[in-house]
Amino acid sequence: MGLDMENDDLETKNDLKKKPTKKTKELLEENAKQIENLKAEQENLNKELEELDKEDKKLGDRSALKMKVSHKKFGAGKVIKQDGKYIEVEFSDVVKKFVIPGCFADKYLELDDEDTLEYYTKENEIHKKKMATELKIKSATFAIQRHEDAIEKLNAKLK
Repeated sequence: MGLDMENDDLETKNDLKKKPTKKTKELLEENAKQIENLKAEQENLNKELEELDKEDKKLGDRSALKMKVSHKKFGAGKVIKQDGKYIEVEFSDVVKKFVIPGCFADKYLELDDEDTLEYYTKENEIHKKKMATELKIKSATFAIQRHEDAIEKLNAKLK
């Protein structure tokens, strides 16, 4: 009979350890709520990214090959090669590599054609918005992971 009492006492102590405190419950609920909000934010950001992709496709592609450009230091030049987002410009005594659309939009290279400049400026704006949106998505992903880790730690205390 003495052994039964000791076992009953142990079961009672174990039961007390498994019940979360009010603060733990609040923390679990708050972390779950934050995860839910962050996932909704991610969903909205993914939709925004899709819209930016559509806008980028609508803008189309434009080749910079054979375009005449001007640089403050190197003078007049001509685009001799384009490989994706990179172009090579041949100036009178040197060949330099640039990244498009930024080199045009940020005025490192100047163009005479206003339509082409407008195209690269719009493409650059879309690119910057896409990069910012992707960064926000990654940030939300990391925040979700932190909240999931917090929930895991809280649940580990209950065991």
